[in-house]
Amino acid sequence: MDLSTIVQLSRKYGSNRDYVLAGGGNTSRKDSQFLHVKPSGVKLADICEDDFVRMDRAAIRKCFQLQEFADKDAREEAVKRLMADAVCPGSKGRPSVEAPLHEIIPNTFVVHLHPAMVNGMTCGVNGGDACAKLFPDALWIDYVDPGFILAKTVFDAGNRYASQHGKAPKIIFL
Repeated sequence: MDLSTIVQLSRKYGSNRDYVLAGGGNTSRKDSQFLHVKPSGVKLADICEDDFVRMDRAAIRKCFQLQEFADKDAREEAVKRLMADAVCPGSKGRPSVEAPLHEIIPNTFVVHLHPAMVNGMTCGVNGGDACAKLFPDALWIDYVDPGFILAKTVFDAGNRYASQHGKAPKIIFL
């Protein structure tokens, strides 16, 4: 698979401090079978095609079939095992903890960034209200811990959004 576009996007946004703080954020590209996601510990500005972790999309989706867990640590451990099993042979690095989130977003390319201006809105008092005024078509997600629970929350909210609007959201604020 040609990953040149996601590499270019990653480097463009990863090297611009207006979009990324301290190398944070992650990116991905998917086709019908595989998700290629930025690994943990690699800066967006420096990423190469060989850095992306190739994952089996069907294996990633298994985490959405897990039963509810009373203990969040047990849930996250089960998801971590599933994500390790989803990594295809030949990939190096550990996939971003947000791989399930990238999987459920229906776009080919996902660019997840942490720009300071947006962080000000998402962390601010009445941030959801400000978002609704500035970005009326965006999906707003109140704070949820990163990892599977965030992916599940976005999955459920994205389905509600699609039912109400007839399409998936193009912008999601977390």
